[in-house]
Amino acid sequence: MGFNRPEAKYRARLAMRGAYPHPMLVTLVYILLTGVLTYAIMYFVTNPFSLAYLYLVDGENIQDIYRNLFTVRLVGIYLLMELLITLYQWVMMFGYTAYALGLARRTGPGYRTLLEGFAHLGKALLVSFLTSLFTTLWGLAATLPGVVVIIIGALADSYGLVFLGVLLVICGAVVELIVSYRYRLATYFLLDNPDMGALASITASKQAMRGHKGELFVMDLSFLGWWVLSAFTLGILSLWVSPYCWASEANFYHWVVYGAFPEAPASGGYQSFYQDDNNAPRF
Repeated sequence: MGFNRPEAKYRARLAMRGAYPHPMLVTLVYILLTGVLTYAIMYFVTNPFSLAYLYLVDGENIQDIYRNLFTVRLVGIYLLMELLITLYQWVMMFGYTAYALGLARRTGPGYRTLLEGFAHLGKALLVSFLTSLFTTLWGLAATLPGVVVIIIGALADSYGLVFLGVLLVICGAVVELIVSYRYRLATYFLLDNPDMGALASITASKQAMRGHKGELFVMDLSFLGWWVLSAFTLGILSLWVSPYCWASEANFYHWVVYGAFPEAPASGGYQSFYQDDNNAPRF
């Protein structure tokens, strides 16, 4: 039997309805700890660059602006902060994935679950780095031929070659998107298997996603309307849409790996689920 997308989403809404603290509050804390906090930090870091623009508008000499504001030290600080913030967001995303998995399984995750990535810092960073690296490399390999054809077409003044190159670039972008779906379950495997390495979790994700990429893609598309509506509410609706979307993805992971959607845990806790040999992971 194929993946039942409506049921996965219904179970996600059902889990949200009985969750405490409310998923919207947890999501709000997550946004404050990631988006708002990092924006506040980068505001002060990028302030010199903002000043450079203002000075330029006021008619200041551009060479003086570069000499006084765009120093090696300031640029180095900016790049370092960008790197640290990216690493921090990777760790926090690991924690939010842990929260979504616990929410789908109705194990009572809370605010502390958002910090789960710091308990597995090395793996949380490595799995995000490797998935980003592999996706980027595949994307470059897929789009590079199109870029080369566009350049040749532009030099030869051939609109046909330029058009062909654009098509190849679009095809390369599609390939990159497909590749990204291969790694979508890697973090879930790490959460379920603490002894598993980051590279092993990526391999497990690739195996598990064989034949299921389209199902997850369709489910992602089914949330598109909600995300559009969120934009019209200045992002307020996203406090509800985010846990809904992520818990549905957690249900998808559970169905792909264990062959069934997660049920509410017994009094012994969710670990009792893994003690049943009939529920062993399947790839």
